[in-house]
Amino acid sequence: MSVLLVFLAATLATLGVAALLGRRRFRESAPLALRGGLSVMFLVTGVSHFAGLRDDLVAMVPPVMPYPELLVTVTGVLELAGAVGLLLPRTAAWAAGGLALLMVAMFPANVYAATAGLTLSGEPATALLPRAVMQLLYIASAIAVVITHWRRAVFSDAPGKLIIALPRAYGPAEATHEAPNAGIVLVSRLQLCSLRHVPGFLLVSLRLRRALRQAPGALWLDLAAQPLTATFWTWSSWTDEDAMRRYTRSALHAHVMRTYRPHLQESTFRTLPAEQAPATWPEVRAMLDATTVER
Repeated sequence: MSVLLVFLAATLATLGVAALLGRRRFRESAPLALRGGLSVMFLVTGVSHFAGLRDDLVAMVPPVMPYPELLVTVTGVLELAGAVGLLLPRTAAWAAGGLALLMVAMFPANVYAATAGLTLSGEPATALLPRAVMQLLYIASAIAVVITHWRRAVFSDAPGKLIIALPRAYGPAEATHEAPNAGIVLVSRLQLCSLRHVPGFLLVSLRLRRALRQAPGALWLDLAAQPLTATFWTWSSWTDEDAMRRYTRSALHAHVMRTYRPHLQESTFRTLPAEQAPATWPEVRAMLDATTVER
């Protein structure tokens, strides 16, 4: 039960801090709060695998499983690694997914502790039903983190036309940007003339994505592709227009556009203030559909 209190307290504290800072809307701060709650919880439980409760946790390993001390050590390391991974935007989804699987794998130990009458720190282990409910809460929270970070990963605008989006890439200005509604957003749609150009364009798009991570004034970039229609979309945010222009006029970006311009069937771009920015991929695509094609 103490673990549940740690999770709830850390989640609410993170949500409160995000609200006080006023940097995020609720739909963004809620996943952040879950990340904070899970991170603190797994930091506490991970440490307990090495100090305080180690002997009790070793005793919880079902007898059918070999090397109980090694299992407790390995799961402790994984919990600590997951706690750190949850704090980093680039690894949060992977960490949450891994921890969800880890909780499923470790649940038999909770079943054994509840049915065998074991104790934790001198207190009886939590009964099976409430323990199962708490475990479902933690797993659901981890899955929610995965979904919110990958919700744009695969979607469809028509049967058989899947669009795949990469996880958001963050630029160097993201960590210090104080005003979420300030800056400029650039959205684009690029459709190639032939499917044979898709692999090459995907590779150079990934190079541009990596370059944005180092671009001054870059906040973040989302990249999506519909390979079967040879169509790519970008959705990026910048501290100001000058920063965006420096990136789009960089040697790498200019080389890519110069190389693929003859192979483009359509190219559509739109810039707008951050306060008018779209919030989802469907909104991005609807906005571009309503924009005059620029060639």
